[in-house]
Amino acid sequence: MLSSLHHPNVVSFYGIVRDGPDGSLATVTEFMVNGSLKQFLHKKDRTIDRRKRLIIAMDAAFGMEYLHGKNIVHFDLKCENLLVNMRDPQRPVCKIGDLGLSKVKQHTLVSGGVRGTLPWMAPELLSGKSNMVSEKIDVYSFGIVMWELLTGDEPYADMHCASIIGGIVNNSLRPQIPTWCDPEWKSLMESSWASDPVDRPSFSEISKKLRTMAASVNVK
Repeated sequence: MLSSLHHPNVVSFYGIVRDGPDGSLATVTEFMVNGSLKQFLHKKDRTIDRRKRLIIAMDAAFGMEYLHGKNIVHFDLKCENLLVNMRDPQRPVCKIGDLGLSKVKQHTLVSGGVRGTLPWMAPELLSGKSNMVSEKIDVYSFGIVMWELLTGDEPYADMHCASIIGGIVNNSLRPQIPTWCDPEWKSLMESSWASDPVDRPSFSEISKKLRTMAASVNVK
């Protein structure tokens, strides 16, 4: 599956090699000079300007739009799995990485189970009501990623796992949005992490919205 994916915003997969004396297998993928977006944010005092934030969000949305077009659900979308090249100050590049938990969707649903990383997991993954979920779980995660991009922080960093799970499942817990967040970013972020998957936009809709936002600040 991985070798058949070709998109400028999805990390290229080159093959599998034996790694170390125990002969364990390791994947060989495209190298991104600045590592993960999480690493970059922490090195840069957790701040990134609005223009670069929009570019990175667009790149991630384009990559996810492509994966969903191939019926692939990522299941673990977060800043740690977004890889970046920030060498060009005018045009950073972001690519979707770590497809290790991804699954191919059959028809409209995919088997879920508890997979992913807790703060980014959609309510329907944690509720236990159904083992079948839609690709909209990735959209929920993207909403949390937008918050990470905005603040540079890790969501719910000072909370216990049980409290996080309860809050997400009961739809009473979402990251606190800073008062200085621009309205368009806030609106897209909140719609992406909506409690009902039906209310979340598709990545095609997200990409379109981000393009409109980017045009207002002359991002190409």
